[in-house]
Amino acid sequence: MKRMWRWFKESFLKIARIDSTPVKIAVGIGLGAFIAIFPIIGFQFLTGLFLSIIFRVNKIAVVVTTQLVCNPLTLPFIIYLDFKVGEKILKYNSSLTIQSIRLLLKEINFRNSFSVLGNIAKPTFFVHMMEW
Repeated sequence: MKRMWRWFKESFLKIARIDSTPVKIAVGIGLGAFIAIFPIIGFQFLTGLFLSIIFRVNKIAVVVTTQLVCNPLTLPFIIYLDFKVGEKILKYNSSLTIQSIRLLLKEINFRNSFSVLGNIAKPTFFVHMMEW
């Protein structure tokens, strides 16, 4: 726990010590937070770096914020929240709970993986398509 707190503190200090304009840092933090909750798991870092070059904002602010928001501790909660919001918008009635997800992951195999993941992905990705 001490190492994690130290890492968080060092990450915050990296953003605080950036030699850039406050507007570029603020836009970079906002862009990093937006990308972090977008369900492109594994590509947030690269997407953040690419978009920071396009929008000419601070790269360190984008990358550090992306890593702070979307990490292995917060990722399950983000995906579950995305699913629940998409479920309400689509009026998609499922009985998906944390316990049923555990059971689902135990029973998944190569043959049924696309049908199982498709039922979860539709409401999850719908929320982010509404943002665009």
